[in-house]
Amino acid sequence: MSKTLTLSLNKKLIIEAVKADTYITGAIDKSADAVKNSALAYNEQAGDDTYHERKLSRTLAGAVGSLEANLAEFVDTAENDGITDTLAAAGDDGGFSIIIKVSERYNNGLAYPIAQLSQEYIVNKMLYYWWQSIRPALAKDYLAFSAESLTNIRLCLAKTAPLTSEADYEDVSGEVSGAGGSSTTTVETAAYTNSKFQLTWSTISAAYLAGGLKISCTDPGVKLTVKIGSGDPLFTIGSVPHTISQSEYLNISSHIGETAKVDFIPASTPGAGAVLIATSKASS
Repeated sequence: MSKTLTLSLNKKLIIEAVKADTYITGAIDKSADAVKNSALAYNEQAGDDTYHERKLSRTLAGAVGSLEANLAEFVDTAENDGITDTLAAAGDDGGFSIIIKVSERYNNGLAYPIAQLSQEYIVNKMLYYWWQSIRPALAKDYLAFSAESLTNIRLCLAKTAPLTSEADYEDVSGEVSGAGGSSTTTVETAAYTNSKFQLTWSTISAAYLAGGLKISCTDPGVKLTVKIGSGDPLFTIGSVPHTISQSEYLNISSHIGETAKVDFIPASTPGAGAVLIATSKASS
């Protein structure tokens, strides 16, 4: 399974940011010597001239493509069309989206920071392209700025921890059959009555101490809540068959008398005629 991460960016704001940055640099150069630097400042500043606009449009597409190429490694590999953008069809307000299929373990809270960092990356990458032919030394600074934005984007795309399984480690077991091994003995069965199964504590306690206790049901996979009478639930069994662990055994024994019954309450009504079965392994 994957999630859809949509980055809503804005072409007009990106170009405005590039023009503002180049204007400030040109203005600083012109203030140092207006006579000598007027022509320099004019050509440094990205204006409304046709050739300026064409360069900005070209470098915008290049910067977006560069961003997408770097995001590609985070795309869910199960998706055939894992990343798409609509830059060419940006709306009248300049808005466009980059849509990425990411892992279902992606942290939803980082969507906004990634969008802001992506917009920043594109601006810095375009400024790098702009200054390459005019002031190469300054271009290197913006290349470093774009690399920093990309690093932060990668950090935001880290996966969250996997979900914890409902299964218990005690559900993992091994057994040996045949000569010198052990045999499994049914110690008690219980029919589904009054919305629960009931097993006798003295019987299942003796079985646990003799060779361990496994709870199963003729309706496999049923989930159970373990209780004693009207008391609070002691623990839940994710699904049967289930081997009673030491901590579960001690939990029951600390709340019960030797002659009492232990209730096993299904999460949903089991199949007709369902029977709960308690088995134990005895050394042969």
